[in-house]
Amino acid sequence: MDLDDGLGIRKLLDSTRRIQQDLTRAQEEFRALTVQGTAGGGAVKATLDGKGVLQDLVISPVVADPGNAQGLADMIVSAVRDAQQDLAARHEEQFVPMLESLRTELGDFSR
Repeated sequence: MDLDDGLGIRKLLDSTRRIQQDLTRAQEEFRALTVQGTAGGGAVKATLDGKGVLQDLVISPVVADPGNAQGLADMIVSAVRDAQQDLAARHEEQFVPMLESLRTELGDFSR
């Protein structure tokens, strides 16, 4: 598409506005998102917000044995990592298609 004509520039600006609105909406949805990771068959549950900040940690009394502090620590780390992986997967699901769309649209204008 030739950007020298007014139509090409208008189309680029419209596309940019639409993509910006889509990204803003997706960011707002992510701010409201929470994900939960588990370990030890659900004995440890870690909840993260959309930014990846730990919001809650639930530990079953069954695994809260003082003689197993290292095992408990390992389960906590595992539960947090599980939640982080879920958050990363959701982030990729939401944002990669938008970025691909942007790349496609920008590719149309570079021809």
